[in-house]
Amino acid sequence: MTVPASDPLSGLRPNARTAVYRALLRESPVHWSRAHAAWVLMRYGDVSLVLRHPQALALKVAPFLEKLSRRGNADLTSLLAFTSSLSLMMRPPRHDVVRRLFAQVMGNFRRSKLPGLLEARADTLLLAGTKDGSIDLARGYGRELALFTIGTILGIPAQDLSNLGDIGGGLIAIFDRMLPSMSRMAELNRAAAMLIEYFERLIADRRRMPQDDGLSAMLSLATGELACSDQELAGFCSFFFIAAEETTAAALAAAAFALLDDGDLRARLTRDHTKIAGFAREILRLSSPVQYVAREAGIDLDIGGQAIRAGQGIVLMLGAANRDPDVFPEPDTLDVDRAGPEPLAFAAGPYRCIGAQLATFEIELATTRLLEWPNLFLSPEAPVWEERMNIAGLRRLTACFSREGLRDARD
Repeated sequence: MTVPASDPLSGLRPNARTAVYRALLRESPVHWSRAHAAWVLMRYGDVSLVLRHPQALALKVAPFLEKLSRRGNADLTSLLAFTSSLSLMMRPPRHDVVRRLFAQVMGNFRRSKLPGLLEARADTLLLAGTKDGSIDLARGYGRELALFTIGTILGIPAQDLSNLGDIGGGLIAIFDRMLPSMSRMAELNRAAAMLIEYFERLIADRRRMPQDDGLSAMLSLATGELACSDQELAGFCSFFFIAAEETTAAALAAAAFALLDDGDLRARLTRDHTKIAGFAREILRLSSPVQYVAREAGIDLDIGGQAIRAGQGIVLMLGAANRDPDVFPEPDTLDVDRAGPEPLAFAAGPYRCIGAQLATFEIELATTRLLEWPNLFLSPEAPVWEERMNIAGLRRLTACFSREGLRDARD
């Protein structure tokens, strides 16, 4: 594969990532992307260094959106409010306060009713699939479990989850760092408005009648230290919702695909459940649900022999770093016994994903439940991928519950 030197990310598509990363890692540790107007780092050591660097700052998106709004004569108010509420785009000390808030809300999930509810939900979905003869392991299992988890944490009514997921699925495109058309920006603005307005209504309901859920706990915790408006809090919830749903759904579908695509691996995990943790770790490394994150250099840096000036953008390729052969020998192989450093699937440093433990738990639980169905087989129907650059999971992954179902599918 030929990778244009002017834009190393131009070929980044779900089915081509392995080849793109392999080529880029061979070429140079640092690349310049015109499309992203940023330096692109590929190697594990460089990416890890910048993730942890105190002067690798979150990008300031608000000035850009304000300028774009004026230039295009478009109302992007809701999109501006949404991006301003993103913890990964905040700088200390505000970032630290918001991070502590969500960490407290999520910190006790293992001691809550969630694990038992999630296990029951997984079994219900699989049992329903047996009645139909097949199941979509992407949207009908992975996405459903991810929605159920974040919905349970935030106390979102079950009947609202699917619609919210569809809205959030559109809004997640804002993280691709590719400037869409103004008409597309208007769509993103409407999606942001719908999510924020929904959570504002839910917040108002919880203020009137608190419940035993994360949103009620968040309202109690936010009253003092955070000191924010309900619109800001609704923005926090919007991002929390789409980040937890989209990224985890991508990882869950990747886990299901890998498990059912490799009979030897499946048999080994069935015999020895202690290997499921290693499987989850490898799935996160290989799938890297978030392929890249962006930073701004707060000072002049020298990375991989390249001078990066203060104020310049840096794109940190988590997906490439997780396949760096100098760190992960035979990087494209799924090895449940792999030793070595922690993959950067959840980033690292002050912006490391606060949902890392929860997402890993979901993968392990979903895998464990799938192992209880030895008669589940991948359909001959080819998997269908989302066409996003950054967070691109499977859109459809059909599996059948019998060999007869496989023959029917072929016919």
